Order: sequence, then structure tokens, then C-alpha cells
Amino acid sequence: MDIIVDQETFLDGLQRVALLAERKNLVQVGSFILIEARDQKAILFASDNQTGGRFEVPCEVRSPGKTTVAGKKIHQLFRELPAGKVSLTRLENGSTRIERERLIYDLKGIDPEEYVGFPEIKADYSFLVSLDQMAGLIRKTLPFVLDDDAKPMNGVLFHRVREGASVSLNIVGTDGHRLHHGTLRLGEDAGFDLAGQSESRFILRKRTLQDLLHVLDIDLKSGPISVEVVVNPKYATFRWGGFYYYTRLLGTPFPNYRDAFPSQFNLGIECSRSSLEASIRRMSLVSDKKSEIIFTWDARSLILSTRNEEIGESTETLPVFLKGSPGSLVFNTEQIRTLLQVCQGETMRMEGVIDPDPEKTSSFPSIWSCAEEPESRYVIMPLEAGN
Repeated sequence: MDIIVDQETFLDGLQRVALLAERKNLVQVGSFILIEARDQKAILFASDNQTGGRFEVPCEVRSPGKTTVAGKKIHQLFRELPAGKVSLTRLENGSTRIERERLIYDLKGIDPEEYVGFPEIKADYSFLVSLDQMAGLIRKTLPFVLDDDAKPMNGVLFHRVREGASVSLNIVGTDGHRLHHGTLRLGEDAGFDLAGQSESRFILRKRTLQDLLHVLDIDLKSGPISVEVVVNPKYATFRWGGFYYYTRLLGTPFPNYRDAFPSQFNLGIECSRSSLEASIRRMSLVSDKKSEIIFTWDARSLILSTRNEEIGESTETLPVFLKGSPGSLVFNTEQIRTLLQVCQGETMRMEGVIDPDPEKTSSFPSIWSCAEEPESRYVIMPLEAGN
């Protein structure tokens, strides 16, 4: 293989696939990028045993063929090379020579034949979704999902529902105590199940979506882009531009997220998100490692309070709009802070079902949303009811 590439163009491709080759604890083949040169393009491919990414880069092919190179090293090297034409040549000893004028680097590789190609993924169903909208909902969902791959709730549910002529994609993540539910309305390209089903669902690992989000973010400023999502019982693929990303699906069950949202509420509180976030940030300086904060409300105000026996106590009062009776709930401070950080609007709403007996502990979730972001709603479980 012998090709000439543009440094900036090739780097753009590398940063999309190199992440898959930079993870720790991978088998040796998973730390390399496969480069295949043909038809005046270089196809970059990286994969582990769960996911894979492929991107096509235009180039001058002087001799077609394949080579492999350590993904992390070639990515680092191309970031440091000066702009201009760079040649890549596979040598007889299996190394890849990277040359830019008087700069010459020989990077060792493995036999390209050890690489397994992309699996053949036949679609059970497919649809198009806006890149920026999907990226936004994935970003809001990931903080509510467990990081531990050994735990059952380490995945994100994608649930496409067709109701008459309306089709929506629900993106849901939960750790058992918190939940984010985001909804995207799909347009004319919402797709159809080959089996004629009214709804379809699949689950992806949190780590998989972190990788996907990394690449989605690269193209966020490129204008309106549609992502084609293709799914079958084993795999999901995401395609846009010259990028192709596939991943195995999680086979673990996912709780019925619809059960987390009561049909009726007897409490509604509306307040400024920025004021609430600032208050909790200040109070955290006093609470320190104490993870609880008390929300107490009446007809005109929301009183936040926390206490640390070693440091002291703090109280702040915020104006609110209230629908319902006075009461109080106790929340995990970090869970509320995470919620306020992912929301971008100004008006926060908390709704809930509160037991009229103040001596009883509330087992009902609180439902949070931002008035300016109607596509998202959040569930935060209270720790206990106040007295």
C-alpha cells in the first residue's frame, strides 16, 4: 500500500475512529487501525469486540492495499505533523512509513489479515434522526446511567413508537434512583418496521454512546445532518457523511420507564433554575460531604436547608410558584446538582404526588422538567419526607 493524504483531512478521519483503538484492556488487534487504500480513498477502520467505526478519506492511491498501525500513536503523530501532503507506505517488514518532507516515521503494525471486517448487518428496521437533537438527548441521558458494566442498568434504551401517523424516538437512561426520558419527533423519514410493528426498541451500553457522542460532536457545527439508524436483533449502526459506526446491542431487560411517571400530580413547584443551582452550589460548601438537602415549600417560597455537624448549617429561600399544599422532601444533593447541570433553560418545574399525612415517607418519585426544554423530563427519587 502506498498513498498520499492531506494531513488535516486524514487527521479528521483519525479522530473519529482512533478512540476505539485507544482503550485499555483490549486484545492486541483492537489497539490498531486498519487502513485500506482503493478507488482513490483510504478507509480507516477500528474495532474492539463490541463496536467498530469506519471513515473514508479521499487520497491519492499510488498502490492499493492494506496496512495496520497503532491507533493511538498515529493519531498523536498526525496531530503534530505540519499541514500538507503526507505519504503512507507499507514496508516489507510490516511497518508503515509516514513521511512528510524530511520527517520520516516507521510505525510497526500487525498482519492486516488478522483484522475481521465489518459484520453484515441486515436491517429489521431503520429510520433517520437529526444529529444535533440526538446528540443533545444522549448528552442529557448519560449522567443518569451507571458506569459499571457489571450492573444491569448500564445501558440506554432507544424506543421508537408509532401512534397513528406520529412517530417518536424515546431515549431513556436510569440508575434505579434517577431517570431521564427524552423524546424526539421523527419526520417523514421515520422509517418502517419490515415486520410492520408499531414499536421497536434496543439498548446500548453507556460506553458505546460516549464514543458515539464523541464523533457526533465533531459534526455538530456542520449544519443540519440526518443520521441513519439501522437495527437488527444483534447490532445497531449509525451512518452519516462518510462515517459508519456499529455496535452490539445489550440483551439485558430494561424497566418500564412509563411506570415512573404518575398520571396525576397534587404538587407543582416552579422556580428559577439558575437561582436554584447557585443556592445548592453555595450550600454544598457547608454541607461538604453530607449528601442530603431538604426542600421545604409554602405558598410563596422554597426553603433549602442542610446541616453538617462539623461545619455548621445553611438555609436559603427562593421565590416560587406553588400549586398544592406546603410540605417538604429530602433529596440527594449531587443528584439535584447533576439534574440542574444538564438542563439549559431557565424555568425549572418539580411535580409530584405527596401523601397528605406529613408523618408518612413519600415513596413517589418527583418529576422534574425545564419549561424551555419540553422534550426532556427527569425522575429523582426523594430520600424521605420531611416532618
